Amino acid sequence: MRGRTTTQKLQQVISNNLLQIEKAEIYSKDSRETKEIDADTFKKSLDFLCESIFADTVGWHYTKDYKTGQYLAETGRMDGDTDIIFSVHLNVCDGTSRENVEKELNVIEEE
Repeated sequence: MRGRTTTQKLQQVISNNLLQIEKAEIYSKDSRETKEIDADTFKKSLDFLCESIFADTVGWHYTKDYKTGQYLAETGRMDGDTDIIFSVHLNVCDGTSRENVEKELNVIEEE
C-alpha cells in the first residue's frame, strides 16, 4: 500500500518518536547516483522545511515493508519534472503501534 503524507506529518512522527530514521538518501534520476545523507542532517533539513512557506509544496509518499516492519517515505519519485528523489528509511520505535503510525502519517483525501 502506498499512502500520501505531508512534510509536517512526516516531521511529527519523527519528532514524537513514533518513527526513527535508519538512513536517508538522495537519488539522481539523471546520473543514477545515490548519496547517503546523515540522519541528523536530514532531520534538521526537514525541520527547516516545515518552518518555510514551501512546506506544503512537497508531496511525500510512504510504503510499509511488511517483511522488515520498516517504512519508506519518498518525495520526487512520482514527479516526472524533478530529477531528485529523497528517500528516508524509518524504523518503528519501541512501544509504538503500527496503527498509530498509519493514523499519524496518512492524509485523508477531501472530496
